[in-house]
Amino acid sequence: MILKDEKDTSGASFLDNEEPVKANYNKFRRIVSNNGIKINADVNGAYQIMKKVFTNVTSDGIQGVAFQPVRVSVA
Repeated sequence: MILKDEKDTSGASFLDNEEPVKANYNKFRRIVSNNGIKINADVNGAYQIMKKVFTNVTSDGIQGVAFQPVRVSVA
């Protein structure tokens, strides 16, 4: 288990590769990327927390990890 501070993680856009720091915090950015892609604020925050712990996190997943998050559409 790795304990990490989640401060400023939900206010920066993971999809735009913004660092989760206070200078990038913008409440609106937690749900919409620069090009209009919508993301759940909790999912965005979770990705940003992973980014703080694993520096090799991208929108394609975590390099070198067997299990990757997948998008699921609910009809």
